[in-house]
Amino acid sequence: MVEASQDERTLVWRSDEDNTWRLYANTQRNLPPRLSPEELEKIAEKKKEKDTANPFYTAKEKKEVKGALIHTPKGYGIIQSFKPDSSSITVRVNGVVEEFSRDEVSNEVPVAITFVNKGTKREEVAIFPVQSTAKDILQKIEEDQSQEEAISCQIFWKGKELPKTSENLEKLGITPFCKLLVLSSVGKSYSVNRFKNKYSGWGYGSGSVDGITFTVNKNMRLNGFGIYCPESGTISGTALFAEGDDCNAPELVRMEVSFSRDDEDEPESRIYRLNFPRPQKIKAGEKYTCTVMLNGASTNYGSNGTETVPADGDVVFTFSHANGSENGTETDSGQVPTLYYSL
Repeated sequence: MVEASQDERTLVWRSDEDNTWRLYANTQRNLPPRLSPEELEKIAEKKKEKDTANPFYTAKEKKEVKGALIHTPKGYGIIQSFKPDSSSITVRVNGVVEEFSRDEVSNEVPVAITFVNKGTKREEVAIFPVQSTAKDILQKIEEDQSQEEAISCQIFWKGKELPKTSENLEKLGITPFCKLLVLSSVGKSYSVNRFKNKYSGWGYGSGSVDGITFTVNKNMRLNGFGIYCPESGTISGTALFAEGDDCNAPELVRMEVSFSRDDEDEPESRIYRLNFPRPQKIKAGEKYTCTVMLNGASTNYGSNGTETVPADGDVVFTFSHANGSENGTETDSGQVPTLYYSL
């Protein structure tokens, strides 16, 4: 991408040379070229797994073949014939067969989306294949919002909530640069402390690992967790969050930390609050592990913990041993005293 000035910038989602969706800041500057049907076919064979990390990825192939849906200056139509090396294409639109220049037709439809959340508004453009359905649009936008703080979202089209149907863009009446409104709501934030008491004197050596595994009884989002502050000086290391019950499992979140007593979340709490870059979706009944690998001054630690801890919002946390927690942290004592979550 060539750097553009702020006045030239516009946020646009479109597929790149790997046929996955990326957010570009300026469609007028060196965007990746659209791929030929043959190139797309090769990519589809190599890449069968869906790229869930990108909200506007789609596994649909955008082919120009006879009988396929395509958008023309006169509306949606069905391809009748074309030659790969020709600059024209024949399309049936509204019952009439017409010839168009290849530059006039598209198997993608740009959609303007306005996101409203917590009194703020942002506008983006998402480019969907013409085969996309209402379900596809809803799924992609919900995936995008799930990466943010949003707990739920409603999508409106022409003043009505978009139904979750299999109708495609043509049936829905969605045309280039039509406007969708997305209203997001943010859940209420809570915290849970798994210990009744705290004491001083928890030491750390080279390679110290403290972790705890938990499950919950309902779906939620984890915003971060607490780490006990050093009694004096500074302590540093790595904080991890992962699926499963192993401190060494591939992490969903990895953050380098360095803090002192002055960084405690609340006066006299002796707890440093670690906030994730993005809230993490937690599924009821699934195991997750919070881990810290610290080195430095000794810290406080929690005591008189229990395996089952009722919390606000009718959430019940169940804590258990984390494999690889070799510095002493368990359900009854140790590190990771607090979890911060939203419903």
